[in-house]
Amino acid sequence: MEFYNTINTVFQTSSNWFRNTLLSLNLTKTHFIRFVTKNDNHNEINIKYDNKLLRATNTTKFLDLAVNCLLTWTNHINYLTKKLSKTCYVIRNIKPHLSMSSLKMVYHSLFHSITSYGILFWGNSPHSPIIFKMQKRVLRILVGVGYRDSCRELFKEQKILTLTSQYIF
Repeated sequence: MEFYNTINTVFQTSSNWFRNTLLSLNLTKTHFIRFVTKNDNHNEINIKYDNKLLRATNTTKFLDLAVNCLLTWTNHINYLTKKLSKTCYVIRNIKPHLSMSSLKMVYHSLFHSITSYGILFWGNSPHSPIIFKMQKRVLRILVGVGYRDSCRELFKEQKILTLTSQYIF
């Protein structure tokens, strides 16, 4: 009970601050997420802002990281998979028109930048091998080998860090 009183007091204070600084909070875009464990009993939490209830959500995007209430990172991996598939398509289509050094620049600017952002959080997830498979796919496209060829030596030849190496680095 003390938690509910404290959280509602904080929101009332923030409401006063918004009003005093002539700012407004868009309540249609405002929500909260409650982080829980798998065994947690999900008690209902009601948070009010200006006497209106904020809606609870199980997933949200924060600084372009898709977070869910269990912190399993499945939502973020699915989000990354879609973005990286588009990147593979782009690289496949521009490959005939660019040199290998230019292709590697495109790889680093598109693919590597996406995978390295926030990797400290999601890189150790049990779902991250999906992203590593995408990385092997784009490497095979860059070099022009078949989908069953090993990538172990290709990473070394092209001087590209694997996803696990990026996470460790």
